[in-house]
Amino acid sequence: MKNIVLVMSREYLTQVRKKSFIIMTILAPILIILAGVVITYMITANETRANVAVIDASQQFSTSFKSDKENIYNFYSENELPALKDSLLKGKTIDAVLYIPKAENPDMSDLTNKIRLYTNKNLGKSLILSIKQTLNKKIEEKQRILLGIKESDIQKLNANVSLLITNLKDGQNDSGSWMKDILALTLMYVVFMFIIIYGTRVMRSVMEEKNNRVVEIIISSVKPFDLMMGKILGTTLVALTQFCIWIAMTMILLVVGQVFLGQELMMTPTVSQDVVQEMMNHETQLQIKNSLDSLLSLNAPLIIFVFLFYFFTGYLFYSSFFASIGAAVESDTETQQFMPVVLIPSMLGAYGCIGIISNPEGPVAFWLSMIPFTSPMAMVTRIPYGVPAWQLLLSVAIMIGSVILMVYIAGKIYRVGILMYGKKVSFKELAKWIKQS
Repeated sequence: MKNIVLVMSREYLTQVRKKSFIIMTILAPILIILAGVVITYMITANETRANVAVIDASQQFSTSFKSDKENIYNFYSENELPALKDSLLKGKTIDAVLYIPKAENPDMSDLTNKIRLYTNKNLGKSLILSIKQTLNKKIEEKQRILLGIKESDIQKLNANVSLLITNLKDGQNDSGSWMKDILALTLMYVVFMFIIIYGTRVMRSVMEEKNNRVVEIIISSVKPFDLMMGKILGTTLVALTQFCIWIAMTMILLVVGQVFLGQELMMTPTVSQDVVQEMMNHETQLQIKNSLDSLLSLNAPLIIFVFLFYFFTGYLFYSSFFASIGAAVESDTETQQFMPVVLIPSMLGAYGCIGIISNPEGPVAFWLSMIPFTSPMAMVTRIPYGVPAWQLLLSVAIMIGSVILMVYIAGKIYRVGILMYGKKVSFKELAKWIKQS
């Protein structure tokens, strides 16, 4: 045990003292937020400005299509359709031609399958959706007028039920369930990504010591199993240190944000504002405050404990794989035949958890929470919604037993493979090492 602690402390201190660790610990949350902003900008910036020629033979849509910053609509007569098609093929002055034939029925119901959109390129989906919505709205308006139905009557028929969900077992209000979805997916992807990232780091560290022949000197005073466990535990503590710092930063921001928004709402007059935009800002602030209240009402200690436990055990489980692979091979090329054994189960767990959000207590959610290959991702996904105590305890027991078994198997492979040179290893060879050692 003393040797394991020595190797673990060396591995831990070597990594946390690096400037890169300190910088990334502080900058990583900022970089993630910036990445989200950049991705959102890229999605919106990808939509190009379009010039659409509209031929309205029915003379009913002249006021429906209005030009804006994104798209330009120009109206033409029906006899100009051939020339516009020719211009669409040869020139670049217009991007699409919307042809609306003359309606034969007073309610324009016959137009639903006769309207054509000609183009010379792939138009943005948002533009196509906007054109469809504009056409549908105008046809529905015409049919409503013929039926003698007023717009105010339609508004009266539109019911908007606000369903307040209260869990009687824990007394929590589930009105902010979308925030739970975001939290669950965030926890799951954090566990998944860092198991892969830090697990690969363990594998490369073992391979580097093996190729440099440094390991031959180290194991003269440290047992191979102690060396493996020390490297895994040291790297695990590095990851846990980062997450503890990030969790503390997140909790501080949530509390500060709640207090700040609470003060803003108290200062905002309850009387109706003259400017609609100010009302919208007040409503947005209220929604954000309710979302923060929903997050802070969760059982944060339990969620943090479950996250840290499954992060630690899940990482230990998969890092045993990575350490044994690093000991068995001599180059990155040789690792490719073994990587699917690690990546496929973890990816099944990660992407299977997306379905858990729709029903956290379903059979798929239960079994993914019990299987050790997927439970680190599945259980952290379910915990914000609440997990029965017996399922959580059973999953914890299975995970602990699986980690002990996996470390035992990986230790046998590591013991033989760490001093094995010049031989390409197969799955059959690994099975033989496990039996013989």
